[in-house]
Parts: sequence; C-alpha cells; structure tokens
Amino acid sequence: MASKEKKDNPVFVAFICILLCGPWVAGPILLGTHHTLAGILAIVIPYSGLALWGVLRKRKQKKDFYKIKDADARFDIVPVSDTETIKALYDNSALTFFVEETDPKLLNWLYNWLNNEGVLKSERLNLYTYTGQDLKNAFGKRKRFRTEDKLMSIFLKDLDINDSNELQFSTDRLQIGGRWLDDIVGNS
Repeated sequence: MASKEKKDNPVFVAFICILLCGPWVAGPILLGTHHTLAGILAIVIPYSGLALWGVLRKRKQKKDFYKIKDADARFDIVPVSDTETIKALYDNSALTFFVEETDPKLLNWLYNWLNNEGVLKSERLNLYTYTGQDLKNAFGKRKRFRTEDKLMSIFLKDLDINDSNELQFSTDRLQIGGRWLDDIVGNS
C-alpha cells in the first residue's frame, strides 16, 4: 500500500520526470558553454542513479517474494497414473499447471507464491504429476489432450482457501497460468 501511495505522490512523479528529462536540458547547455565534463556528468549521473535504483528495487522485490529458502524441498512429488486419483483431482477442481519439467526453480517459485497468497495449510504440500495420456485414459479417448503434455496439480483441500481469500486467489492464479483441472478437462 505504501508503494502505491509513493507512486501517486506528485512530488515523487515530478522528481522522476526531472531525473528523466533534466539531463537532456542541462547536458547540452553545459556542453554548449564548453563545460564538457559537467555536461557529460549531467547526463550520466542521473541515468546511472535511476539504473541503480531499478536494480536495487528489483533485488528487494525478489527478496520479499522468496521468503522461504529452498521451498522446493517442501513439496512431496507424487507421480500419478491411476484414474481414481486423477478423477479425485478433477472432482476437487485441483489447481493445475502445464509444465515442461518440475524443476526446483519452478517449485521454489510456486511454493513461495502460495505462501505469499496466504493459502498454505501446512509446511509440506503434495504435488501430483501426470501426463496428457493419463487424462485421456481417465476421461476418454475423445478428449483432445496432447499425450506428451505434462501437468502438475495441487488439491484445493490441501490449501487454506476460505471466503476472505478465494476471489483474490482465483484471480491471481490466472495471472500465473494456473487453471482448475475440471476447466481443462471440460474445455479440451
């Protein structure tokens, strides 16, 4: 909330505009009056400061997001091929992602995202992995799943989703590519 208020502050906006536009006014004037070093510095220093601010801001955002180190180790990866478990995931509208591989970097990101959303019930979380072929076997050959698709799902019952965070969680999961398994099967 404080970050949004800071961006809406007219003094902050004016400061950023001066840093962006000021060097293109001051620099040529100083260069034209034979103050070469001052003209160059008038251009270089503000843009270097903005670049440094951007790098530090991005680093802080990354640090704030990744609150839990080695979060990938908190997943219990459960390979699934039986139709009963896949249908149970379907019946529970499991949170599902299409993935290339379940690499540690992706799992670390996913766990921290769930933590930041405030929907983790416990420290450990089951992650069910299966393929498009497994979906065809569970829901019929007529469904148009690519057999080589790899999916991973999390039971919603394993997450702490309640009335206060349900709408926000549903909106945010779309932004990161998460879908409900019953939607995937229904729209195949």
